[in-house]
Amino acid sequence: MTDTKPNQLVECERDGFPILNINGESHCLAEFVNFCIGRQKITDVVLRNDTLYYVFENRHELPLLCYCCGEPLACSDLQAEKRHMRGRKLQAMTWDVEELEDGRNVIDYQLEFSSKYGETEPLLVQTSTLSADQMVHPILCAHSGISISNDEFHTAVTPSFSNKKRKRR
Repeated sequence: MTDTKPNQLVECERDGFPILNINGESHCLAEFVNFCIGRQKITDVVLRNDTLYYVFENRHELPLLCYCCGEPLACSDLQAEKRHMRGRKLQAMTWDVEELEDGRNVIDYQLEFSSKYGETEPLLVQTSTLSADQMVHPILCAHSGISISNDEFHTAVTPSFSNKKRKRR
């Protein structure tokens, strides 16, 4: 997915972002990512199996991968990264095709996160398009790969009601 020639890219008619194979299906990169984590706030940053993940308020987890090779990005200070990223919202994204020194063409994919108190500019984070393909989805996300029928869903969350009034404490 990362090693792509510019003339092979198919662009989405709605937003001009590349259409890529994500979760085994063709998706517009921007629409897929926006559906899952657009306008969502980062609540945590975790390191799992040497990969740094941004955890969003809706429980999606986005791995940070190098845009040119797809390997996990290094994090020298996890606590500092947590302080730096918590509370930011994904507000936009950009992409461009870049030719590397070895002649490969890759997609330079950048996520724009909201600024925090005292900052004047949003924060750009460069990552691989593979991050979208390797995103961890909560069970109820349409992209989780788990289908739950209406019957199964309703029985799992059926509330119990009581005619008794409850006192507030």
